Amino acid sequence: MTEASLTRLNNVASHKLIGAGVRNVNVSLQYYDRQLAASLPNFAYFHIYGLQRHLGDLKAGMSSEDSPLKPSYQVPEWITADLLDVGEDMISAWENVYCEDPDKPDRDPPGYIGYRNVLRDAHREYQALCEAQEEMRSSGRFLSSIASAMPKMPFATGLRISDRPNRIQEKDAYFLDRDYYVSMRALMLAPHTWSDAAVLYTRPDFEPPCEFLYKIPVAVHEAGTVLRQITIQCSTPWSYETLRMSPSERSSLVASVQNLDAFSLLVDGINGRNGWILPINDGAPGIVFDLLSSFISTSSLSKLTIAFPEFGLRPSSLIEVLNGTPHARPRTVRLKGAAFHLGELQEYLDHIDLPCELILEIPDLIEGSWADLAECLRSHPMVSTAILSSWGGDFKNPEKRTQWISDEEKRLNDYLQKKTHVNPFIDNDP
Repeated sequence: MTEASLTRLNNVASHKLIGAGVRNVNVSLQYYDRQLAASLPNFAYFHIYGLQRHLGDLKAGMSSEDSPLKPSYQVPEWITADLLDVGEDMISAWENVYCEDPDKPDRDPPGYIGYRNVLRDAHREYQALCEAQEEMRSSGRFLSSIASAMPKMPFATGLRISDRPNRIQEKDAYFLDRDYYVSMRALMLAPHTWSDAAVLYTRPDFEPPCEFLYKIPVAVHEAGTVLRQITIQCSTPWSYETLRMSPSERSSLVASVQNLDAFSLLVDGINGRNGWILPINDGAPGIVFDLLSSFISTSSLSKLTIAFPEFGLRPSSLIEVLNGTPHARPRTVRLKGAAFHLGELQEYLDHIDLPCELILEIPDLIEGSWADLAECLRSHPMVSTAILSSWGGDFKNPEKRTQWISDEEKRLNDYLQKKTHVNPFIDNDP
């Protein structure tokens, strides 16, 4: 949500040759935090914490290749112990900013005032970016700019809505570049993912722009674009309540996706973290699945991908949504993180009367036997099934109640795909 991103989009859309080559528009829903923009001490505290974490990662990576604390990325060879000392000096200098102590040129160690000025300059720019974002959101300009740009690109029929971090944010790497002031400034001016709000404050002042998940498709459709593909890939929002739609908003969303060919809801997190874990007691499942069912309640849908983290769903909830949208008859269905009863899955399969490829990733069978499930899936005349990394079920061996080994999984999939007649969950010994 930046002025620069809207300018780039408009330039691409207005260029006949380049615009004609665009198939998908990527919409980043990262955001700038109001409290960080309003308070230099808050901004200083945030980056003191971030730099401390980064230095810890670098030290672990330099000390031992086997350290469990080493970062996931390769530590550059030019990072030395002396550079880590510079990082510690920066933290000491920034602590004065956090405590609102004035500079003391006659007493501050060499370089400290310069380190603080880097922080202060970045904060002024961060404030400007936050103010511009607030204006774009409140005036509707962000939404209208996307909606008006897409019809200019004749083959742009896909939307990808995400809060994924860029390479600097993902690594939290203040010293990523040899000229570390470049990477440090880039990191300080980078917007936040939705899940960042949960670690910034007990109660963040600025909530992530979740409403755009359902407002963008509607605005794009009303501007004249026929949407064929939509992918949503966002980390955990601070509050699922921000995804709640009014009846009129829901009706508009359903109307906007009637020509949808492919839909993906990828909320299983980044590197296994920050996925959508839906609490049962606050109504979150109902809100999320109302949104999901609005996207998939169209007979044109041929490819459906829904990915939640392990144990992110309450039992049966996803199957309830699928069974409640009988008009959707996709040819490819990939479900990750679904927990279900055997009978509910059988009910869903009964709706399938066209050839369908079904992929179940990390499914959790909470009632019923895997032997019966394997028979059910194999015998369905229209469904070709693959199962990946399964949990649950009626494993007799307690050690197998957690996760299958690859050989067991292969034997099951061979059976489901009719490469063998042996059900691996039935004792076939005489």
